[in-house]
Amino acid sequence: MHFVIYLPSGFYAAIASSVVEILQAINVLSDSDIFTFEFVSKHTHAVSRSAISFNAATKPAKKADVLILLAGAGAQAIPEHNLLAVEAKRAAPFIKAAQRHGAIIAATCGASYLLAANGLLDGKRATISWWLKGDVQERFPAVRWEPSRIVVKQGNIYTSGGGFAGLDLISNLLTDLGFAKELKRVRKIMLLPPAREFQSPYEIPVTEMIGSFEKQLNKLLKDNMEVISLDFLSREMGMSSRTLSRRFREELNTSPGKWIQEKRMEIAKKLLGETKLSISEICYRVGYEDLASFSRLFSNTTGMPPGEFRRETGR
Repeated sequence: MHFVIYLPSGFYAAIASSVVEILQAINVLSDSDIFTFEFVSKHTHAVSRSAISFNAATKPAKKADVLILLAGAGAQAIPEHNLLAVEAKRAAPFIKAAQRHGAIIAATCGASYLLAANGLLDGKRATISWWLKGDVQERFPAVRWEPSRIVVKQGNIYTSGGGFAGLDLISNLLTDLGFAKELKRVRKIMLLPPAREFQSPYEIPVTEMIGSFEKQLNKLLKDNMEVISLDFLSREMGMSSRTLSRRFREELNTSPGKWIQEKRMEIAKKLLGETKLSISEICYRVGYEDLASFSRLFSNTTGMPPGEFRRETGR
C-alpha cells in the first residue's frame, strides 16, 4: 500500500515524520514491507516551519493508495487566508490524481481547506483546525462542518483537527485498513497518546485577531457577562442598536446576538476547565437562567455536554 504525503509551505515536520515512523514501525513488526511512502511538494526540498528540510518529488513516482495532505497554516496565520487558497491550487493536481485512482484522501490540520476549495467536501461531513472553523463555515457553506471533532470520516475521505490531531487521523485510518492489532503494539512502543474524539476542549481565544472595536466590546464584557445584551452594548458604546449592528457586520462579520452567544460559550468553557464552580453556577455567570437551555446550547456548540467537557479538560 503506497502512501503519498503532500508537504505544503511551512508544514509541521513532526507530523510528517510521525506518520512515516508509524508506517515504518508496522512494517518492522510485521517483518514485511506492507507500506511504502514518498513525500511530494512544489519543491524538491520541502522546508518545514522549523526549517527542517525533506526531500520530495514534484509528482508521485507511482499511484497513491492513500494521499495524506498536510497544511502549513498555524494559528498565527489566520489573517492570511490567501495562503491556504494558494496552497489549494498547488495541491489540486495531487488531489485530482488521487481521485482518479480511487485513493483514500486524508487531510490534517488546515488541509481540509484544500479539499473544500477543490470541491471534494461539498455535502460531506468534515472537521478542520478549530481556529479556522469560522472562516471555512462562511467560505464553504456546502460542507457539513463538525469542527468540534478530532477526526471525521466520510466515505474514503478523512479530515482531522489542528496540529497533532494528525496522529489521531493516521490511527483511525490504519485501524479502518485492518491494522488495529499492529497499531496497538506500535502505540505502546512509541507511547502514542490515547485516541481522542473532540478538539473543542483545546480551543483558546485567538487574541491576535482582535481589533479596537472588539477590544472595546471585550472590556464591557469582562464584568457584565450576566447582563450583556444588545441594548446594554448600545448604551455603553454610545450608539444606536442599528449603528451597533452595522459595526458588528462590517468589522466582525457577525451579529451582536451571535457574538454575545459565542462569548458566553467561550467563558463557560474557560470556567469549566479552570474552576470548580458547579455547572449551574457557570450557567448563571455567563448570563443564562435556564440550565437545560444552557446545556443544550453548549452541547450544540462543542459537541459534548458541559460535564463531559469538564472531564476532558481534567477537572
